[in-house]
Amino acid sequence: MKRRFVIIAMLLLPLLWSPQRVHAQTDSLRITVNEGTNMAAALSPDGQSLVIDLQGTIWLMPAKGGTAKALTDFRDDAHQPAWSPDGKRITYFSYRDGTFHIYSIRPDGSDLQKHTSGEFDCREPVYSPDGTRILFSSDRGGSYNLWELSLKTKELKQLTDNAGNEYYPAWSPDGKRIAYIATRPDASGLYVLEGGNERLVWKTTATLGSPAWARDGSSLLLQMVSDGVTSLVIKDLASGEGPKVISEAREDVFPFRPSVASDGSVWYTADGAIKHKTTDFSRTDKLTWQATFALNRKPYQRKTYLLDNPKPRVVKGIRGPVVSPDGKAVVFSALGDLYWLDIGTPTPKQLTNDAFIEADPCFSPDGRYLVFSSDRSGSINLWARDLQTGQDRQLTNGTEEINTPTFAPDGKRIAFFQLDRAAFGRSVLHTIPFPTSEDQPFATPKKVYDPLFGPGPPSWSPDGSKLAVSALDVYSSRFREGLNQFLLLPSMGGTDISELKPDSASQTISFRGHSGPSWSPDGRWMAYVLEGMLWTLPVTSDGKPTGPAIQRTKALADNMSWTADSKKLVYLAVDTLKQMDMTTGQVSTIPLDFTYQAKLPAGPTIIHAGKLFDGKTNKYLENVDIVVEGSRIKAIEPHKTGRAGKLVDASKLTVLPGLWEMHTHQTILAGEKQGRIWLSHGITSIRETGADPYDALERREAWDAGVRPGPREFYTGTINEGYRLYYGLATSIRSEKQLRMELDRAQKLDYDLLKCYVRLPDRLQQIATDLAHQIGIPVTSHELYPAVKYNLDGVEHSSATSRRGYSMKLSSTNHIYGDVLNLIARSGMNMTPTASLQGGFSFQTRRDTSLMSYRPFTHFYNEVYRNNLMAQQQTMRRVMPGAVENFKTLARNVKKFIDAGGRVTPGTDSPLIPYGLSLQVELQNWVEGGVTPFETLRGATLWSAEAAGVGNDLGSIEVGKLADMIAVEGDPLTKIQDAMNVKYTLKNGHVWTLDELLK
Repeated sequence: MKRRFVIIAMLLLPLLWSPQRVHAQTDSLRITVNEGTNMAAALSPDGQSLVIDLQGTIWLMPAKGGTAKALTDFRDDAHQPAWSPDGKRITYFSYRDGTFHIYSIRPDGSDLQKHTSGEFDCREPVYSPDGTRILFSSDRGGSYNLWELSLKTKELKQLTDNAGNEYYPAWSPDGKRIAYIATRPDASGLYVLEGGNERLVWKTTATLGSPAWARDGSSLLLQMVSDGVTSLVIKDLASGEGPKVISEAREDVFPFRPSVASDGSVWYTADGAIKHKTTDFSRTDKLTWQATFALNRKPYQRKTYLLDNPKPRVVKGIRGPVVSPDGKAVVFSALGDLYWLDIGTPTPKQLTNDAFIEADPCFSPDGRYLVFSSDRSGSINLWARDLQTGQDRQLTNGTEEINTPTFAPDGKRIAFFQLDRAAFGRSVLHTIPFPTSEDQPFATPKKVYDPLFGPGPPSWSPDGSKLAVSALDVYSSRFREGLNQFLLLPSMGGTDISELKPDSASQTISFRGHSGPSWSPDGRWMAYVLEGMLWTLPVTSDGKPTGPAIQRTKALADNMSWTADSKKLVYLAVDTLKQMDMTTGQVSTIPLDFTYQAKLPAGPTIIHAGKLFDGKTNKYLENVDIVVEGSRIKAIEPHKTGRAGKLVDASKLTVLPGLWEMHTHQTILAGEKQGRIWLSHGITSIRETGADPYDALERREAWDAGVRPGPREFYTGTINEGYRLYYGLATSIRSEKQLRMELDRAQKLDYDLLKCYVRLPDRLQQIATDLAHQIGIPVTSHELYPAVKYNLDGVEHSSATSRRGYSMKLSSTNHIYGDVLNLIARSGMNMTPTASLQGGFSFQTRRDTSLMSYRPFTHFYNEVYRNNLMAQQQTMRRVMPGAVENFKTLARNVKKFIDAGGRVTPGTDSPLIPYGLSLQVELQNWVEGGVTPFETLRGATLWSAEAAGVGNDLGSIEVGKLADMIAVEGDPLTKIQDAMNVKYTLKNGHVWTLDELLK
């Protein structure tokens, strides 16, 4: 396989702007900047002009400085421009069609030409000295290699071929040598290719930027990053000496090719500026320039909420529906339990009824047993119910979570995935025999295959010899994205592994979670979801295709399961269960009438607060009673003894609004304790920025119904990704048609926001934004510009994953510059910096070891987890040495955004760092950067509620608002750490003591 299965444990993030801060005018907002973050600059051959790639647009300006003119479309995401030797054309790489390709234009922006095409990325172009060829890097060879394109013949020629990655090419002035950077396990560094032979001229573990040749070809200039410090260095090729640092101490040098002028002086970008260094490197001048962005920040009507509506609500969190072998019933999980639905009878029957979670049901082939996942034993394990006797038996006894069980065709084995935290949260495929014996109830799992990142549920071949799973197949080891493909594995383990490609090597199933493959029991069909719609592929009994795939639906489908005779396929069509007759193709709806009611308290509750922080003002009210009637605040008055109602004695405590976690991802594998983790850390509302929508809905509805305690859930479904993708929670969006269907899902499943991810092209992201705003929900992504231009609501993370390989929001030393600061602060776009994720958690826990002894943390996370966590933080310090050292710069950026008038709200991207504790650490990180405790708590309460669109109901303690609040010991407006000392948590007027939550 050219693409390898690669697993990298990282994750991603989102936010919105406050409805009060939506820009009031529909005319363009013009923002002029004179600094750029991670921009490249190239000097024209005649020395008269410069082109830069500020925020993904190519701009032209005089070399003496002045006003920059945009040359490319704002949706092009164009980067690293280079001039032709005659100065008549400019080449660059662009993401305009959803894959990086090489383009060129004239210096006035006209005559756009596309030079590469296809499914592979092409980056970092440069002209040959004679102007007849373009040199670039591409992953079309299975890893990044150097390629040469003849502009006359269009012929492509591969110049390097290594299992590592070669990139950032630069042609020597005489055209006889090529310098480039290579990353290899044994010999990374700066290389020179001459006459077909490569030579390692500088072996280093430092990260190197794009090189440029000196005029005489004797040396190379490039950026170096070592131990969190950037430098511009010159490497002498003749003597082998160096590298010699020629930049100033602590200069924030950007990683792009410098320009060497005809007189030997050097142009480069650093510190947000375009700089010119004299020939002898003794003096550096900074160019004065400016560029203007035109934004169209249009207001729209936000979705309305009835958060304490007492009326029955339709259950939409139908998780993992599976048809019985005889086709007469469907079993699914909802509201924390299993339900049985006789097909034709709309009202389901409850099979389990407890405080734990039951999920992932599957029938034995004979229909007698139902196997499912549950956390009854303390962690998620497999259980079996005998449907004849009603008795349950535990089948596994693992400490790591087990899910997605499926029976072998003969009923004698069960396949499942088990989480492996030591493998950075990947999942390992196992089987166990069934049934287990009375004297040995817990069978020893047999490993089938190595850990996989976010795989889909396993599906058996008809003879039980193979298992089909969806898995990530990446393009190269330089970037983590790839395709969702089918992997066929021998069920007893072994090396006879193959890929199954439905029609084209470039096709990818929509979503690894529940988009297939689902093998029919007779072995003739493999069902899967492509571009959101249901397809079946005819296959042999061992999984080889026998013909073209057949499209079965024109609407969204997922969660497929077959009847035993393979004549019917049951699936979930957004918010409706359906079944397809495979003989006739007829589709019918399975009726379901299923509602729940929110659990709302009745009667008065009195919270006697010694101090009250209302979320809006930088001072306390003292000795007051907060009078709650049902779920809402009726009055805030001076304390008076003898009031009627339930009394919460917080007379020696500080009461403040419940905290918000604005960027998290959850999973059913966390079990029932998930909700109590949030509440015990003072978090009463969460914003889930990417999830299996049915999984997230199950949580929201179970918490609302009071089936188990938990916070308010504001969620989105799977993250909307492009042609390539990485996370198991991502959906590959291939067309505008599919995008529109996903927005229909968002409306029917009552999403609270939409999340776009890094490989979704701007053309589709702009459409997604318009469609989401039509149904009143905000949109967030990792992208800043042009997302901010076409009205995206929020941006996640200070930096994080970028399709470019570097951030457009933050330099490698954690600095921001005027473009980023002004675009975010002046547009009203909401920012979730996740400082704790990006070095802050390591920084804080290393300095304050008592955090690891925080009572809720030690209660919910065992010693093995805590030890693994600290080991991972140590690994992070080794792999990313600058992350912790430059953390304070990152933290100070939060203060810069707030001082500039920006809206910033706290989120952490948990569980990459632990649920609950990570949010408390995030608040401490902000204060570390100079944000006051008041500003920090306002961001974690009122500003978060406003960003989520519920500022009229939540975020502050005011008469008429919902009773979400916490009582803590201490003075959090003076000492932010006191926000951790939670003694009481209230959500919707319900009261929990810390001891109750830790029960």
